[in-house]
Amino acid sequence: MRVRWLRIGLGLGLVALLTLSLPASEPSRSLETRLTLLLQGESFYFPEWALQAWAEKLLLSVANPQAFLDDETQRRAVRRYLQRLSEAREAAAALEREVSGPTPPDPGAIAALRRRWEEAHGRTQVLRPLAEAILSEQLGVILAQEGLALLGQPIPPVQIRLTAMPNLMVLSPRERIALTTSFPLRADLTADEMDRLERRVDGQLHVSSLVVPLGGLAFYPAMIMEATGLPELTEIIAHEWIHHWLFMGPLGWFYDRPEARTINETVADLAGKALGRAWLARFYPEDLPPPPADAAPAPAPPERPAFDFGRELAKTRTVVERLLAQGEVRRAELYMEARRRVFVAHGYALRKLNQAYFAFYGAYAAEEGAAGAEDPIGPRVRRLWAQSPSLRAFLFRMLFITDLAGLRRALGEPLQ
Repeated sequence: MRVRWLRIGLGLGLVALLTLSLPASEPSRSLETRLTLLLQGESFYFPEWALQAWAEKLLLSVANPQAFLDDETQRRAVRRYLQRLSEAREAAAALEREVSGPTPPDPGAIAALRRRWEEAHGRTQVLRPLAEAILSEQLGVILAQEGLALLGQPIPPVQIRLTAMPNLMVLSPRERIALTTSFPLRADLTADEMDRLERRVDGQLHVSSLVVPLGGLAFYPAMIMEATGLPELTEIIAHEWIHHWLFMGPLGWFYDRPEARTINETVADLAGKALGRAWLARFYPEDLPPPPADAAPAPAPPERPAFDFGRELAKTRTVVERLLAQGEVRRAELYMEARRRVFVAHGYALRKLNQAYFAFYGAYAAEEGAAGAEDPIGPRVRRLWAQSPSLRAFLFRMLFITDLAGLRRALGEPLQ
């Protein structure tokens, strides 16, 4: 499951993250400050990343190398980058297998595998800036076709950086499902290190925590995970640009409000998928997945219903919310662990299922599941999407809707 971060858009993202490092007075130390102290040495340093990214972007804007390449050469350059990235990942996996094998690792083999990875990684980084420039320009063409550009240029301009993504620790109270705060962590955390940090935070702060990997972050330039598949990569880039665009109106300004955040993420999911498909159709038609076979006859129902991840996750959340409302916190946590094992048995590798999991993933309501069976926002946003004559019309309509009441007014529903 692809995951993505709590995006607050453009420069405010950096301001918010820097604010986490400011000390609070000892008597009134905030949850954010206590979390920062607990996770010292584990954080992702955004200012350094931003300075490096913008220095590279400024140089690239002067050189403008993609302007000298025709469409076919640009496509080959992107595919060459993705191939080199795949080779670097294979080299990293071979090194990890040697280090974590059942027998003591051979120093000579370790050194050879590390050299192999360094060489593969170096080749990837040589090709990355050109690939970023090409991908940004291609998305700009699609955005202009959708009427989301001024004088042929998308507003805001598409700026991306393909990078190893930080992880994110998210916190929820144990007594209810609610996202209270989050903290960016270094990109190279292993599963056992994630578990160690979660246990430390849970024990010290008496909360439910979860470390989640990020697929994209609407920083500026947008941080994009190093995906090797074009369908996934184009959708993520488009999704992050939608967050940048939404920051021009109330739906982006009030992202920190729970209802606005869910609407924002759902809009970005829907629009990002549509832009991703249009992007592939225009530049990489051979990578375009086939459309859903809506006209195909429905298959006969199986004797036993297939395991539906979204439906089962929604059922799980409904039970958890009921138990928490009754004050049965420990029972809810035991139930979630039992359900996690059921998901794992059906092939869904959930490392942890807790209040923080639902608080984070519940914001992504473009598909059913983590937002719960009674989710009032996702279905309404999807209805507005289905009613919209174009992507542009949908975005301009949603730009000013920041809560459930606004969704109901837009759909002509009576306000309760």
